[in-house]
Amino acid sequence: MNSVSLNGLGWDFYCTQIAAFLNAIGARCGQFAIAWWVLGKTGDPVAFSSFVAVATLADVLSRALFGWLGDQYHRQRLLACCYGTSAAMTLILAMLSTLDVYQPLLIGLCLAVSGVSIGIRDPLQMSLTSSLVTSERLSDAVRLRSIVGSSSALMGPLAAGILLGPLGVLGTLWLNALAGLAALVLVLRVRVPVRAFTRDLQQAPYLVQWYQRTREGFSALYKVKPEWSLSVLAFIVNFSLYPLFAVLFPILINRYFPSDLWLIAVTEGAFAVGLLTGSLAWVARANRRWGRSNVVFAGFLLVGLTISGCGVFTHVFNLHPGWFAIITVPLLFIGGIGLVMVTVNTSTVRMLATPDSFRNRIGSATSFVSGMIIPFGTLFGGAFAGVFGVSYAMVILGVIVILATIPYMFSAELVRVLAMSDSQIKNAYKDFYPDAFPDGRW
Repeated sequence: MNSVSLNGLGWDFYCTQIAAFLNAIGARCGQFAIAWWVLGKTGDPVAFSSFVAVATLADVLSRALFGWLGDQYHRQRLLACCYGTSAAMTLILAMLSTLDVYQPLLIGLCLAVSGVSIGIRDPLQMSLTSSLVTSERLSDAVRLRSIVGSSSALMGPLAAGILLGPLGVLGTLWLNALAGLAALVLVLRVRVPVRAFTRDLQQAPYLVQWYQRTREGFSALYKVKPEWSLSVLAFIVNFSLYPLFAVLFPILINRYFPSDLWLIAVTEGAFAVGLLTGSLAWVARANRRWGRSNVVFAGFLLVGLTISGCGVFTHVFNLHPGWFAIITVPLLFIGGIGLVMVTVNTSTVRMLATPDSFRNRIGSATSFVSGMIIPFGTLFGGAFAGVFGVSYAMVILGVIVILATIPYMFSAELVRVLAMSDSQIKNAYKDFYPDAFPDGRW
């Protein structure tokens, strides 16, 4: 079987990916439905943005606070609990809408609990992958995860736009609940070997367990220099890339093309198609031709060049929506490919090189470090736009990514790890950085 094939990864792994896809599509539809519901009741965009902020904050914080759970308890059972919690919250929201009961505190609580379950679930699904597929097929499994993620990012808004019209808020929320229940059923069918755990810390108070395991996860991330370097780069990419879609493009389109809102969908869609294209075949072929380390650094540079390129060209081509689309769509397509060149490879390296007993904590700590900047990136993006103008803000954010990447291209430790093959890199972090991982089994 060639390395580009996505067949033969196992029914259990496919179940987790179908569940993730259903949940992501349903959640995206639910987000739009809640937006319509809240805005219909209040007419206040700030009210909806507050709900989004609560859910996002709960998601990010839970990755730091509960990342150790997947290294202590059975991952499939935890995953099922997370899906069950999300399904329960969507059912409550659907019932509130059915009864026409608009309770902001209860809605906010449901979204916060869902955010916590997402923050626990996403690293679990990544770390669980290594238990469901062989190490030889792990890179293929990561590519399929990326395909599922990019497909849901592309289809989610489309599905929401199609469904909200005929079904309305109520029908869309119930459909979200059904998708969540279907995802839960699929996850419950997954069978994962029970790993051996020691319970030497089980008698300690919960807060002691939480502090020790959380500290060990962040300490390990910092001591494993390649992972820390990749986390810093991901931090900078999120700082620059998130405001591009969340703030800068909406401002630019609203300013020059207020009646052409289709441009928002086109720009986001182009980036998602780039993610999907890269996940399907490009990354595997590029790795074979140029090597993983070169592909990763090229991906970071492509993301930075895409952001700056959008700034340069939108400063010139802002008189007609057609020209705007012709210029930005190819750039964002390339940027999507660049990002997936990074994410697929770095995720594969992290899963293979990290000892299983720390895999979930390392993944959660990485997600927290790279994700905590997103709200601040949005604020800085808006501030840059106010001071320098939107196009110049894009140029600045892209240059930040490029300048941050160049020094790491000469990091011997990072290049060494990225250049290793999948068979060579298995548990490499334990060999290279033994002090990062305390002795003992979990």
